[in-house]
Amino acid sequence: MPMHRKLFLAMLVAVALAAGLAALARRAPAWWQPTARDAPGALDVARALEQGIASETTRVRGPGAQSWSVRVRAADVNAWLGARLPQWLEHDRSLPWPEGVQAVQAAADADGFMLAADWNGFVVATRWAIDPGAPGQPATLRAAGTSVGSLPVPFAAGVGAWFVPELGQPLPLESRLGDGRRVRIVDAEFADGEAILDCETAATAP
Repeated sequence: MPMHRKLFLAMLVAVALAAGLAALARRAPAWWQPTARDAPGALDVARALEQGIASETTRVRGPGAQSWSVRVRAADVNAWLGARLPQWLEHDRSLPWPEGVQAVQAAADADGFMLAADWNGFVVATRWAIDPGAPGQPATLRAAGTSVGSLPVPFAAGVGAWFVPELGQPLPLESRLGDGRRVRIVDAEFADGEAILDCETAATAP
């Protein structure tokens, strides 16, 4: 085959490949349907989620380390992301928010959960995994894969690290309450549309 024909065929293949990749990048995941800020009932669901989490994490559970579990539905999280998060951002301008991001959504299945964002018309999604902690230690959150639309990309941190730079590496799931107690997630179980988080409240450090 003449060289110029080989070059022409190679160019056609490259163009077709680029077009295919662009189409995949533009194709949003099947589950992508973020909650609108003015969706009926979304703000009430979001506030109930906030209050429920605050009540569970601050509850006095007795002496020593106390174990407990909480069920979190992706639908409730998405109501918070759509209706309540914008209010937080308007109230505190210091909170990070990547330029070009228009909407955010979470999804859960048996393999973990996803956090996705509409970034300038592309849906960028990162899958996250929670690795169980050793006895007395919190579980860790780590990025387990990223895609743009339906196109997998070879880096993992993705959208989550745009919001919290610490998410670029495994993050211990532990926080300290105002009275000194520590609340940690020690394990998690995921199913379609929800997660069960196994938690532990540790006594005030001496």
